[in-house]
Amino acid sequence: MVSELWLILRLKYSCTQFSKLLPFIQVAMKQKCPYMEKCYRKNPIHFNEMSHPHLEKIIKDQLEGEIRIPEKLDFECSDRSLLVDQLKVLQMVLRKQKTNTDSSLSITQSTSQVGSSNSTVSDAISNPNQELKDKVEKHKQAMAIRRESKLKEMDEQGEALYKFSNSSADSAKVHTMKDKLHKLKIAEDNMEQGGPSQEKKRSNSGFNDNGRENKKSKSFHNKKNEEVQECPQSANNSTNDTTSKGKSLMDIFQSCSSTKSRIEVREKAIEMMKRQGFNVSVVEPGNFAMKYALSAPYHLFFTRIQNSKSTHDQPFSITFPEILDRSLGEIVNSLHINFMVDVGWLCLQYLLAGQRTDMLILYGDRVDEEKLSLNITMIPVQMPTKFGCHHTKIMILKYKDDGIRVVVSTANLYSDDWENRTQGLWISPHLPPLPESANTNDGESPTGFKKDLLLYLNKYRQPAITEWTSAVRRADFSSVNVFFIASVPGRHKGVEYDSWGHRKLGYVLSKHATLPPDAPRWTLVAQSSSIGSLGPSYESWLLKEITSSMSKESPSNLKSHPNFQFIYPSINNYKQSFDCRVGSCCLPYSLQTHSKQEWIESYMYQWKATRTARDKAMPHIKSYTRFSPDMKKIPWFVLTSANLSKAAWGTVGKDSHYIMNYEGGVIFIPKFIIGSTTFPVQEEENGVPVFPIPYDLPPTKYQSGDKPFVMEFFYS
Repeated sequence: MVSELWLILRLKYSCTQFSKLLPFIQVAMKQKCPYMEKCYRKNPIHFNEMSHPHLEKIIKDQLEGEIRIPEKLDFECSDRSLLVDQLKVLQMVLRKQKTNTDSSLSITQSTSQVGSSNSTVSDAISNPNQELKDKVEKHKQAMAIRRESKLKEMDEQGEALYKFSNSSADSAKVHTMKDKLHKLKIAEDNMEQGGPSQEKKRSNSGFNDNGRENKKSKSFHNKKNEEVQECPQSANNSTNDTTSKGKSLMDIFQSCSSTKSRIEVREKAIEMMKRQGFNVSVVEPGNFAMKYALSAPYHLFFTRIQNSKSTHDQPFSITFPEILDRSLGEIVNSLHINFMVDVGWLCLQYLLAGQRTDMLILYGDRVDEEKLSLNITMIPVQMPTKFGCHHTKIMILKYKDDGIRVVVSTANLYSDDWENRTQGLWISPHLPPLPESANTNDGESPTGFKKDLLLYLNKYRQPAITEWTSAVRRADFSSVNVFFIASVPGRHKGVEYDSWGHRKLGYVLSKHATLPPDAPRWTLVAQSSSIGSLGPSYESWLLKEITSSMSKESPSNLKSHPNFQFIYPSINNYKQSFDCRVGSCCLPYSLQTHSKQEWIESYMYQWKATRTARDKAMPHIKSYTRFSPDMKKIPWFVLTSANLSKAAWGTVGKDSHYIMNYEGGVIFIPKFIIGSTTFPVQEEENGVPVFPIPYDLPPTKYQSGDKPFVMEFFYS
């Protein structure tokens, strides 16, 4: 209904009129946040997608300057500091929407300035001495110009559709295409010249599958047409069927019953994306098995950076469709456990990989509004406290041969996280099914990965996940050479006291990490994309719990704690990043929190990653390790979703270990991977490949005047 309303308004009004109406349409189209006054989120994406009337009422006349909150509120507010933070985020979101609308209107009224604006924007980007505000403003103008050009194109196409729909009461309904975060549009073929009967259809992102293999359900935008039951055998046939029968490209893709037909639809999708003017940069499928084999023995990857061409050919760079590559097997079912999910974007990745699968998604926050396909089940994870977060990023893929593969990552499931940000992923080997005669305890890895993963999955107490715990139980994990480390909400005591968070890490290190006598000189380096409330000093939590757990080794000896270094982007790092160019951010650290712990600045180091060509790709990756004094070796490495916070790693009380978040990660211990006590990180040693570290060594300390990036940067 919302999509139809959008298109009707778009067709009825001119560009100028539509621009004036846009802010009101955007608010009206938003779904109300289900938590309403109890909402505790401070994420700009959430406020961009969901309406919060109680907050919008306060902020509607305060889009600039300091926010004044009425003494008396017409809703219950137990945390005014949270309210202030939410209003600041909402102010930023609404102000950005208003700026975009004003820019679009201004450009519509003066199209003669398009050429000069483009050249000015180009100059601004190429001139590093240009003021940041000018860069951002001119970038907005360039985006508005591109958007206006697209709107004009839609006007021309829409006018034809509007006239045609008025001429026939039974004509097919049309609804717009949208892709939330990066405006990736996949439309069906343009109208052919032969006549109005071949109209151009648009579907919600082209990803919904309301009628897949279901004789009772018809396509939303062509209910009268006979449903497509099988995927056409050629790309040309698929185009004809799509145009004549009104099926979206994803409808047809989901109907495909063979690898060949899925490949043909994939090629047609890429062709249409290019014709629509979008930059399509995907890795040709069928070759990832070789890249995966060459990544041994670590199987650790970093996301390929779209705007950094040097990363495109790196052996440890990866795109999402490569994870799903058919050279690893045909996927029949998948489990995605994540925080933020865009279903449309996720489905597109499967299409680009030529894989069609049933899918179960456990999530914390959904950032799209697509109607779910019949093959997709989504379950929101309810948190026991409003301060906790379902932050885990794990995939389990099940193949046609009943084997599975586990992927542990730091990336959310939406476009921004996979384009120009530094993310980390560990991908397990193919884990074949055990023989039917095997015992339930068979197929364990030397690291206990299977047992720990099952313990984590069972903590959800979710019936829908039962088939996945069964699949894990039946799989042979003997080839897995890393430890699984996780966090789950609750007060953990007794047998589970050392099962989660930093207590689990400390337990594993105390059993298996070996350091030389000069261990106190091996610096502890933490790196994350956000920072929690750490207390009034380094000693209050970091030293007492985190440094203490991460200093453990085998055999246990009484040694002094190592130096602590923390890598987190400075404001200058951010200004030079790809995220800054588009006004995006993955670093949700607030000035309010930092003002209470400015002591951490003396431990902070910049984000520098020129060696891996990721200097401008803001780090959403989270990693923890220790370095030898010469920065050539590490005794262990942790890749995890857990930021440097009490909520993620936990705090130890009198008789329990209290954690608020769900988190997931892996621990690399040398003796299980290369049969040694350390990994080389600068050059090969005795045939052992270098362990990939995403940032430059040695780390670069904050300079005089450097400050950590905080979210207030956007509205200061």
